[in-house]
Amino acid sequence: AGVHLTQLFRWIWPGVTSEHVAAMLTWICLNEVDKIRHPTPRLIDQDERRRLENIFHNMDFGSKGHCTAEDVAGGKATGVEAKLRNIVDVQTVRAVCGDRSLDEREFMELMCQDDFRAHEGAQQVVLRDGNKLKQQRRETGVTIWVLENPPQWEVPHRRLVDAIEAEIRHWRRLAQSEACPSSCGEADSDGESQAGDGRDRDS
Repeated sequence: AGVHLTQLFRWIWPGVTSEHVAAMLTWICLNEVDKIRHPTPRLIDQDERRRLENIFHNMDFGSKGHCTAEDVAGGKATGVEAKLRNIVDVQTVRAVCGDRSLDEREFMELMCQDDFRAHEGAQQVVLRDGNKLKQQRRETGVTIWVLENPPQWEVPHRRLVDAIEAEIRHWRRLAQSEACPSSCGEADSDGESQAGDGRDRDS
């Protein structure tokens, strides 16, 4: 059995606090996070954004603020000519989006070109190879983009990051519990002092 990393910290620096241990683990974790993160996808340009917004408003029959699968497939027109003009049918749209309505942002994410973010708040991006990038907020405080379906070689790195972050949470809780008694004690002593002053005035 090996020696736990945090035990080594405490051997090397006997007076190290839990807060410092959490900080050192965070530095190590950030280094590991760099191995699984991907560059932040670029935003679509303004011309492409306006084009998608115009398509959405044209498909939003009745200006409801959302599009149904039927709207995306061309509305209720059922003639042969209308169907030929449509790129996709209702069944295909439902297979991709489910049987629900899409607001403007969701519609833009669906229609956005591969490898790009449809808007600033987008939290997932479809890649050209069919995989997806998803945005994650990590315990270390950083926001990163990772593959939804990572390759096998990346899985152990993700487990390591998860394990280190669990340790960070543990040591942060210890740091909070170490800080609480002193602050609580000060509050208690202040309260007792005030009570004593009150008794002195009463007497």
